[in-house]
Amino acid sequence: MIKIENAQIGHQHLLISIDELKLPAGQLYALIGRNGSGKSTFLHSLIGQLPLRAGQLSLGNFSVQALQNDHLLRATHVSFVASMFPGIDALTLHAYVSLGRLPYLGAFGRMQDKDLSFVDEVLSRLNLTSLAHRATQNLSDGERQLASLARAIVQDTPYMILDEPASFLDYFNRELLLEQLQNWVQSNANRTAIFSSHDIDLCLEKGIKLLVLHEQRLTLLEKPTKKEVMDLL
Repeated sequence: MIKIENAQIGHQHLLISIDELKLPAGQLYALIGRNGSGKSTFLHSLIGQLPLRAGQLSLGNFSVQALQNDHLLRATHVSFVASMFPGIDALTLHAYVSLGRLPYLGAFGRMQDKDLSFVDEVLSRLNLTSLAHRATQNLSDGERQLASLARAIVQDTPYMILDEPASFLDYFNRELLLEQLQNWVQSNANRTAIFSSHDIDLCLEKGIKLLVLHEQRLTLLEKPTKKEVMDLL
């Protein structure tokens, strides 16, 4: 469960104020809000990249401060998908996705058969097998975005945070992404995923719970209608 209490979130200025919010595990949440409302800021606070201005935030049994102070704990507890991965010269898609296993490889850092099988399985789920040995710089923006999702899945954490992961995806791959995220949380009751999105209609169609940012407040809508969402925005 994600718990937030008396939290103030922002950089130089307050962007979001949350008195109390509890998000049970085993769920997928879409973060909705106008441009500039603070969606990315909120997500960066969840993963500990941006300290809270005030208040408490915990992911499961660990406070965000504890995750900030222990890099291995954070790597095994929460994965993050940025809004864009530009690619790295000479790094193949398979090697990039395999980076998700690093926190579990021990001192020698060698992939075991079970790690390689896990990577191959996830690539297959996301229709990336044929691109596995292509350099990430030679992939399309959408292919790199799916590769970033694959890396996060391979990281096998209880929490996954995604900042507009569907930005470069066509309709079919946006559906694939949401289906994979839903499958990911449903396959383990301890998992929670939060992703920011502008695709309200598709989120409503998939029955995804919404977190709506408006006027520095965050409102959870468990069974939202489009009218409820638009009235808040």
